[in-house]
Amino acid sequence: MFALTMSLQTDLVFDVLDAALGGVNVTYYLFHVTAVIAIALLNELVRAASSAHPGGWRIKPLSAIFPGVVILIQSVLFFGADWRLLPDIRFLDRWDYTAYAATTWVALAYFSVTVAAACLSDRRRQRRRLTRVSLGFVVVGCAGVIVYAVVSLLNAVMANVNHNADFATGTGGVYYAALLIAPSCLAVGFGLTAAVDGVIRVQREVQVRVLLVRLAPLWERLLSESPELSLDVPEARIHLVLTRGAAARLYRRYVEVRDCLLLYPQEISRSDQALLATAEHLVSPGGARALPVMTVEGQP
Repeated sequence: MFALTMSLQTDLVFDVLDAALGGVNVTYYLFHVTAVIAIALLNELVRAASSAHPGGWRIKPLSAIFPGVVILIQSVLFFGADWRLLPDIRFLDRWDYTAYAATTWVALAYFSVTVAAACLSDRRRQRRRLTRVSLGFVVVGCAGVIVYAVVSLLNAVMANVNHNADFATGTGGVYYAALLIAPSCLAVGFGLTAAVDGVIRVQREVQVRVLLVRLAPLWERLLSESPELSLDVPEARIHLVLTRGAAARLYRRYVEVRDCLLLYPQEISRSDQALLATAEHLVSPGGARALPVMTVEGQP
């Protein structure tokens, strides 16, 4: 919904779609409607994520009343006004247009307050510093949205009261700062934790595949004499690198090596012991367990 809203801002999409709809600025109306729906959905997502039982969260019918009322007011103001037939209806100094645009600004401010409140409440419950930092960015972004909405409303009112009011001289700096800070902080806040977790998952996946390749010689040597203990088959190293479910396969091979050493104790090097310990620490759901094996030096 947000992507659709932003795509309506581009002249290419706006002009083509508006021409298809009759060339009466209906696309501008659709932009405001999709913006209200997008921020309403964002509000519900944040409230669900910050609830005590997010798995059982359900959108209540009452949650649709506010955006529904806003869209209804927008429809009445837009289709009941003559300014919608003008060639350019952006930044008009008319009270009916100001009331129309103000519906989106009020919705932005309202949902920003609810999202910021949910994030502040959830931030106190979080133990992970990264998550608290992410929520802090979201709160700052919401503050920027509120500043943008308030400044926009004030400037629209000033333009109607005094048609010679200079927007840039008065609050232009605050307005553009809010436009820069709000989306930037929201993007960082909603993406930081996911980005860091994604990097961690990629690093772990690389470690798993490297260990799978390094464990292959030991696994092949031990299981060659006890194939009944194995559910896996030898493969080329490149296949191990590209295999699906590498973590499960690494753990299975680790278990098979361990079973072989339990049934047929034999000498393995310290480096192989360290390799097995690393594999278990990385993919085993339990803790590391001692193996009843002998090193090549003859020490237990």
